[in-house]
Amino acid sequence: MKKLTILTMAILMLFSIACGGKKDDGIITLKGYRYGDPSDAQFKVDERIIEAFEIQNPNIKIEWEYVMGEPYHQKLQSMVAANTVPDIFTMWLGARGDYVTDRGAAMDLSPFITAEMKSNFDPNVWEAQGDNGEIYIISPTATTSHLMFGNKKLMDELGLTFPKTHEELIEQGKIIREAGLIPVALSGKDDWVINSVLLSALVGRYGGKEWFDKASIGEASFADKNFVMALDVIQDLIYNQMFAPGVTQLSYTQGFEIYIQEKAVYLIDASWKLNAMIQDAPELSKNTEVGIYPAVPGETYPNSTSTVYGDHLAINSKLSEEKAAAAFKFIMFHVGKEGSDMKMKDGLLTTYNLDPNDYEMHPLTQKYIDVVNSTSKSYVIDAIMNPEGMGVLNPAVQSMMLGEKTSQEVADDYEAWVAKKDSNRKK
Repeated sequence: MKKLTILTMAILMLFSIACGGKKDDGIITLKGYRYGDPSDAQFKVDERIIEAFEIQNPNIKIEWEYVMGEPYHQKLQSMVAANTVPDIFTMWLGARGDYVTDRGAAMDLSPFITAEMKSNFDPNVWEAQGDNGEIYIISPTATTSHLMFGNKKLMDELGLTFPKTHEELIEQGKIIREAGLIPVALSGKDDWVINSVLLSALVGRYGGKEWFDKASIGEASFADKNFVMALDVIQDLIYNQMFAPGVTQLSYTQGFEIYIQEKAVYLIDASWKLNAMIQDAPELSKNTEVGIYPAVPGETYPNSTSTVYGDHLAINSKLSEEKAAAAFKFIMFHVGKEGSDMKMKDGLLTTYNLDPNDYEMHPLTQKYIDVVNSTSKSYVIDAIMNPEGMGVLNPAVQSMMLGEKTSQEVADDYEAWVAKKDSNRKK
């Protein structure tokens, strides 16, 4: 009898393993693939959001894998091709995410989204992300990729105020150089920087979203005057010695250091530098003005700056209803009131409608919020166009800054690449 019992138990164990190896305990387990580095200080708020979600939802467990940089995209592309996409994963909008959506690997979240949910967010979050109006991700934050910072102490010493026009900034440059300072800190070595923090905003001033949408699909051209005039502004800044000598050889870190060491009066950078400035230069950050590049000659869309709605989590289109509902519950916790409250307390501006006046904000962050609320939005070039094209555009811009190409030649080079290889032209 004892031998029979042991045999019966062994059979039951084998049957259990064959059926999945675990007893159904009511826990829904999801595999998560996330772009990020948990050891980064800026990622700590995400950790707190995950911990809070797990406490409130003990029946949902997410097993995360984190990868940074290009290896993340390479691995995700491989998983998409092999139909082994994780249950929940970081995805970008625009060309960066096309390899996911074109294969039908991301779920349309529209059926989960109610009118009440929509009313609580920045309306831009709900702009169609697919050809048929699909929504694949809900962006938790909007990143302003172009800002202009000003050292108020140096400005006062030199009798300067934040410039209202490009011409005024050029005139200020003469005064600043005579004082032994650099007019504008900017990094020119890393391929992505000038595109993200300056050129995209200038293209928005001349073309706006409507022209850019046409250029992306070939109904207009990146060799048009809208693009050329934006490049002309950068060329004029170079001609008038507004940047540090050797700007094309300054790494992204070095450009920032020039400003926080108070060797430059102005800095052109992005909103993601706010926390770094607060942490690395606490006194300077309290005495820094925040704005955008001043009005440029012949602009069509004044007072605009380049903005990209952040990457966030998408859901595997092949998930069961139960798992998809659990994944969406986490996403809404992260981007909704609970998660957004934690982000605001950490000094991050969210797409969920919370009143910044209810939070104790650093003065620099409050100035940034004022800029966001008073400017219109334009595109970041490589958030819409294929990022591989920056391997053509950015070196061409650097060549222009060195006097080796004209602005028209840069525009022609980029248009030629887009016409031949960018996926937006093939849709």
